Amino acid sequence: MGRFKALSFAGAVALFGVQAAQAADLLPPPPPIQAPLRGPVDDSGFYIRADAGLANVNMYGLRSSFAGTTGAALGVTQETGELGDDGILGLGFGYKFNNWFRADLTGEYRSGVNYDSTVWYQSGANCAAGGATYCGDAYSGEVKTGLFLANGYLDMGTWYGFTPYIGGGVGVAVYQVSSFKDVSLYPLGGFGTAPDHTSANFAWALMAGVAYHITPNLLLDVGYRYVNMGDISTGAISCSSTCNHETQHFNMEANDVRVGLRWMMAAPVYAEPVVAKY
Repeated sequence: MGRFKALSFAGAVALFGVQAAQAADLLPPPPPIQAPLRGPVDDSGFYIRADAGLANVNMYGLRSSFAGTTGAALGVTQETGELGDDGILGLGFGYKFNNWFRADLTGEYRSGVNYDSTVWYQSGANCAAGGATYCGDAYSGEVKTGLFLANGYLDMGTWYGFTPYIGGGVGVAVYQVSSFKDVSLYPLGGFGTAPDHTSANFAWALMAGVAYHITPNLLLDVGYRYVNMGDISTGAISCSSTCNHETQHFNMEANDVRVGLRWMMAAPVYAEPVVAKY
């Protein structure tokens, strides 16, 4: 009797094992262990940049200086001027300190812009003060500029690969005014020229833009920049008649739109993956 019970118990255990195995075959497989997502935790380091763009260049504060006299004494009543637009090609080298702050040194060539101005006055026998007739002169030349800046930027986080930023810079604008000439509008016939004049000014800039991560190391940078290049001066005008060795002065500023590439010289460092335990 005891033997029969033992055999019955063994058979029940075996039958339960077969049924459990069949039930296990009907259950869905366990979820796979997915590879952990990881993101860059440190993309600091050195970078190089190259930029190109267009600039809308403006002048303000146009004025003339005369040797031995003043504009008021010469009856100057109005001075107007304008500058053309130029192209920009630049290179730079910088360092990204963390995910929020970076700095670089940039140098750029700005193509020459046309310079045109006009001065109207009432002086002398032809254009007596208080009369109906004004004498006038037209001035023209070319202004070329090289801009060298130390810049700092605040990166404001990255969303879907886009990183907006703001920044500012200070530096030096090296300029040359060339091919400068003075042509009399009335009375006709006067003509003068000035030698090329080269000098340098303190310059400053404010910028904003957005960068897009094409790859972890390569970024496309599109931005706007306002830059003030200080006081520009022409050479002193010489002519066959009396022209008082006039020089013209004006402040130059530009609104730049630039497109560039930034290449991080070191690959981003990623966090160690976190493996889920089951």
